[in-house]
Amino acid sequence: MKARSFGWGYAMGLLAAMGCGGAQTPAPAGPSASSAPQPTAQGTAAQPVAPSGPDVERAILSIKAGDFRSAKAGLEVALTKNPKNATAVYYLGVALENLGDKSGAEQRYREALALSPDIVEAAVNLGAICIDGKKYDEAIAVTQKGLARRPDDPALHANMAFALLGKGDKTGALAEFDRSVRVVGDNAGLRLAYGELLLETGNKAKAAGELHGALAAAGSDRAMLASIARLLGAAGAFADCVSGFDKAIAAGDDAELRVRRGVCRHELKDEPGAKSDFEAAIKLSPKFAPAHYYLGQSLLAAGNAAQAAKEFEAAAAAGQGTELGKRAKEQAQAARKQGTKK
Repeated sequence: MKARSFGWGYAMGLLAAMGCGGAQTPAPAGPSASSAPQPTAQGTAAQPVAPSGPDVERAILSIKAGDFRSAKAGLEVALTKNPKNATAVYYLGVALENLGDKSGAEQRYREALALSPDIVEAAVNLGAICIDGKKYDEAIAVTQKGLARRPDDPALHANMAFALLGKGDKTGALAEFDRSVRVVGDNAGLRLAYGELLLETGNKAKAAGELHGALAAAGSDRAMLASIARLLGAAGAFADCVSGFDKAIAAGDDAELRVRRGVCRHELKDEPGAKSDFEAAIKLSPKFAPAHYYLGQSLLAAGNAAQAAKEFEAAAAAGQGTELGKRAKEQAQAARKQGTKK
């Protein structure tokens, strides 16, 4: 009797259930401290707002240097001289957001837009804050006003995509992602989000293309690389999947990354490479159940049922009380029976 197989992809679906779900698509983050004006929550940079007076100009230099407290103080001085200086109000919002005061930043962005609706950067940052707060209808309204003034702004289209996605409008979100990516091109976070949505809606080929672009733009961001590689595997782009995990592992090795790369290597028929990854994962984390499970699968496929059974038993012990542990126990029993028949 042959050992019952649950498929090479089975354990990967159980990683999350064991608290090992891997890097997920990065959530929108706040403004970067490295430049002014700040990027949107999706990471696409807004266009610069021109300074209006020496106080504001010095504050902008402080923002660029990451000195947000000095920028805040300088902008507050500027606003005592001219409370209706819309540019100063906008940059005060930038400084406050970088200091962690999102509610204060939101108020200032709204004030800046009320004073000067042409400061589209305020609409970009305000829309991002609304998205972070799951206020999707407000984000859409703000973004629509911005798009009326700057129809081709990729940051606004990115915000619209995330807001529509938050409301469950995947079709609309896809169109907005496409508009944004066509202009931005090499933004890893944006292309990752677009690729994930394409994958979710069944377009594996286009998803693989966007994720390939995301991988090229991700640099050495380990979490980003791991997320992209995971989705490339789901899209069936296994060579890119391996390449992505190569980069992620170079940035910081761990057992889960090894297991996931091993699965992609298996799909490429690189069985020695897959087995090597599973063994390396066990060395890194001896009680990581999926590593033992997959090494058992690899050994079983190579005809070593007795050793496979030991690995399945190790997976069952490490994953006790989980669905993976239960399946590993069944696999161990089947492998033992197969071994005794030889």
